[in-house]
Amino acid sequence: MISQYFIRRTGRAIGLALLLAPFNQIFSREPKPTVIFTSECSCEGDHAESRWQAKTDLAEPPADQSQIQRITPSEMYAWAGPGVPMTRKQDRIPAEQRWYAVTGSVVQIRAEEDADIHVILADATGEAPGNVVVEIPLEARWCPMRTTIFSWTNASFPFETRRGNDFGLLRAQIVTVIGKAFYDVDHSGKGTKNNRRNYDEKLAVWEIHPVMQIQLGAVSAGKTVPAVQPKAGPMPAVSVPLSQSPATLIPQSTHAPEQAITLIRPVMVALRYGQALLQPGIKLAVVERRGATVWVRYMDQTYPIPVSSTNLDHE
Repeated sequence: MISQYFIRRTGRAIGLALLLAPFNQIFSREPKPTVIFTSECSCEGDHAESRWQAKTDLAEPPADQSQIQRITPSEMYAWAGPGVPMTRKQDRIPAEQRWYAVTGSVVQIRAEEDADIHVILADATGEAPGNVVVEIPLEARWCPMRTTIFSWTNASFPFETRRGNDFGLLRAQIVTVIGKAFYDVDHSGKGTKNNRRNYDEKLAVWEIHPVMQIQLGAVSAGKTVPAVQPKAGPMPAVSVPLSQSPATLIPQSTHAPEQAITLIRPVMVALRYGQALLQPGIKLAVVERRGATVWVRYMDQTYPIPVSSTNLDHE
């Protein structure tokens, strides 16, 4: 027969196991999946939860250019935090509905576990302290932008993300990015009055996320206006003429299949908000070729460039 001592001892063991079960579940969580970038626009194992709807906001920049304020990274770094309660499920607050064109020098590019491309910008002059982060998500809307950014690095696909996996930059880049302001509560510490990241005091918590347009160089017209700290309430109209140069467009061909070309010489194209200098090495999709001119797709628009600036007749 089973002794009473054995029954009592077994009962205590079972009770203790049941008591500790929740703690065992906490400390035995499955590790996060390995994140592998298989190409510029595809990723395996990426995971994200915090404010994901806000981070992938598909709203396009306003047609009214006065609603897009020019600013530098150091001016954004000088902001205070919004100072209002926020959670990791928060939709955009009013201060995050405002549009900015941030011009700066690319100092770091990193692949994140949520599949975003994390780009750090410093003032183009290099004179002011404080940098900002701008982020480019994975979805199809941002694929041409991601392809361009990866072309500035020594990234080789496929690769696995890990802490400190910053890419080497192949050349210095000054860019202007356009997007809404975004306050990253994951890096703000205990409160939202702060604008210094809890892992790096040189980085602002405020960022541009998602980037909706990016161009090489500064915008070609207008002068910088004083930074406006984002606050609750209607956005003030700021008269900042970024550019009146429209992109040159042609109908997209539906007959010839697209092919990719590589620039072998710098090419300047007229964007909606200014000009961009496309550097050698950038790969672009061909829409149509007419004699010595080829129309290529860049940033969801189509532009004519000389065939002599590409590898089309040099292969």
